[in-house]
Amino acid sequence: MPDQRGLREFVAVVENRGFTAAAAALEVSTAFVSRQVKRLEDGLDTRLLHRTTRTVRLTEMGRVYYERSREILDQLEALESDMADLQERPKGLVRVTAPGLYAQRYLAPALAEFTAKYPDVSIDLDTRMGLVDIVAEGFDLAVRMSALADSSLIARKVAPRRILVCGSPEYFARHGKPKEPDDLRAHNCLTLLDMSWRFTYPDAIRTVKVRGSWTSDNGRALVAAAVQGIGLVRFAAYYVDGELSRGELVPVLEGFEVKDAATWIIYPDRHHLPTRVRFLIDFLAERLEAEQS
Repeated sequence: MPDQRGLREFVAVVENRGFTAAAAALEVSTAFVSRQVKRLEDGLDTRLLHRTTRTVRLTEMGRVYYERSREILDQLEALESDMADLQERPKGLVRVTAPGLYAQRYLAPALAEFTAKYPDVSIDLDTRMGLVDIVAEGFDLAVRMSALADSSLIARKVAPRRILVCGSPEYFARHGKPKEPDDLRAHNCLTLLDMSWRFTYPDAIRTVKVRGSWTSDNGRALVAAAVQGIGLVRFAAYYVDGELSRGELVPVLEGFEVKDAATWIIYPDRHHLPTRVRFLIDFLAERLEAEQS
């Protein structure tokens, strides 16, 4: 079996997306990291990484080996963390990903509170919009607005969420209010990449295909357009609560809101979850539920 140093260097290269960044993270030279990874590949008699002048990518065998190596290192880190846990001192880095506005409003304050309580824990918070492959990119957990049908991940429900369709008073004065979801086909619906909106009917959950003059990957841009009377938007209540409280937007179709919307904590299905990650998951579940209740 390759030695532990070889595993650490290889995993660091994958998770930091390059040899130079991995060397900086490990506080060693780039040449040292390169030698360790080459020795690992030579010992396995297989190539784990595709290298170019600008990028480093996993080979098919490399992806399999990374996942197993990550498990081994997690077990070693969990053992070290468990020893610290005996002294009530979880420590180490936790990498977290969550979408922008939710991360700013709810997650960042909770993470700050957690690290104030456990100062030996460091946080790397990624706030990209869109789906992040937490296993491939080396994240410990994600906070998401939906649970994924991925058997390799664990989804822990944190709190239910209201999903609202709303528009400005000016828009409704010109176009009227939809009385049921099918009426949306006659309205200008401002959308993210997903062009279908879900609703609860008495007999089932149904999807309505909507269309409109605006699409964007930025939800706040769509909200701004809706406030100006351009069309309707559909977002979680927290996303538009300011506009609702000021009367700039008005909710409609409230009797058709989906009942299964929730916030979830997603994390890899590992046999030995590091103590710092386990502590943080439990802390966030309690804190975020209280914030959204």
